[in-house]
Amino acid sequence: MIISSGSIPARLQRGLSLIELMIAVIIGSILILGLIQVFSASRAAYQLSQGIARNQENGRFAMDFLARDLRMAGHMGCVNDQSLLSTDSAGNLTGGNIRSLFLNGDDRNANNVAALPFPLRFDLSIQGFEANGTSPGDSVNLPATPVVGAAGDWTPTLPAELSGLGIIKGSDVVVLRYLSPEEETITGFAAGGTSTISYADESAAGSSRVATGGHGLYALADCQGATVFQASAAPSDTTMTVSATGLNKTSLDFVGALDGALAYREGQASLFRAESVAYYIAMNGGNPSVPALYRVRWGAAPGGDALTSAPEELVEGVDSMQLLYGEDSADLSSTIPTGYIDTVNTADTIGDGTNGKRWRRVGAVQLGLLVRSSERSGSEQVVNNVLQVGMTPPEDGNYRSTYETTIALRNRLFGN
Repeated sequence: MIISSGSIPARLQRGLSLIELMIAVIIGSILILGLIQVFSASRAAYQLSQGIARNQENGRFAMDFLARDLRMAGHMGCVNDQSLLSTDSAGNLTGGNIRSLFLNGDDRNANNVAALPFPLRFDLSIQGFEANGTSPGDSVNLPATPVVGAAGDWTPTLPAELSGLGIIKGSDVVVLRYLSPEEETITGFAAGGTSTISYADESAAGSSRVATGGHGLYALADCQGATVFQASAAPSDTTMTVSATGLNKTSLDFVGALDGALAYREGQASLFRAESVAYYIAMNGGNPSVPALYRVRWGAAPGGDALTSAPEELVEGVDSMQLLYGEDSADLSSTIPTGYIDTVNTADTIGDGTNGKRWRRVGAVQLGLLVRSSERSGSEQVVNNVLQVGMTPPEDGNYRSTYETTIALRNRLFGN
């Protein structure tokens, strides 16, 4: 029997109509778009949280590196540099002295510190360089690609030892010179054309904490003065020799107009490493589009006739460093600082190395850093104020934050 198609029961029909199919596609598309939106929002939130976390981590490390060395400014052993280099109203030294074997006898006796190589100016424990156009109240537009500056882009002008480091424009520079916190007690001192220094081996490992074979710059200090010099040969764990060789222009066997009889007595003097470092912002070595906080450390091999420099990258993602210097309220003609900071100035206001008295009156430093995330976080770019300097970053999708603190130079508190 033949059954016509019109009589097929409804329950035997199979498939979807076009309208039903279109409705299903629309519903599926809405669900997929929703999932994509949720995934995109989750990814953006993850990137932002990662950017904030890395930003905070970088900021914390950068502040810690800088604060640790800034606090050491003025450390010259038993007493600080303010005490050793204090002068009366006529400019005569009233304290002890910071002697340097890197000067010849005439320059040393005339206190002609300008004849010293820049990294060896241990009469200046702290010295700054202000990036032009970054004083409080100024506005700075950060370029998408940071630009390396010339020496004249800072005031005072950068010396040759700094201008060749690839420092980025728009960021301040600070130089610190001090004696190491570690020391070895002097057990013997035999002055002569080749002087011999003996010191106690106080380390549990059986080797000196201070005198190491690769380091060459050292200092002897007691409560009357300090002498900075270069070891003439690689020191042992307990002895070191010093003569007028290498960077040393004189020996430890001298009597100068400013010195009296030079003698470091057993148990009353200590041996220190002499540290000379600078902090600045330069381009990341592995990622040339990202700026980073750098530190350069100057040194000299024992007996070597040239200074060496060792730049090291500390923290990536630091866009800018701004510094302000708090000066003591005491007049420059006063012998003793008060320890009361009443003025804050930029480095260009204080001046260059010829204004040593003002730099020795610096008792605190205000530090500000602008730090970016190491990866894009999709955050909105806004103006960041760093120590009252307005900074507008490029639209590069990196999360940025400002970190500021005030660091007391503990070796100069209350004129210690």
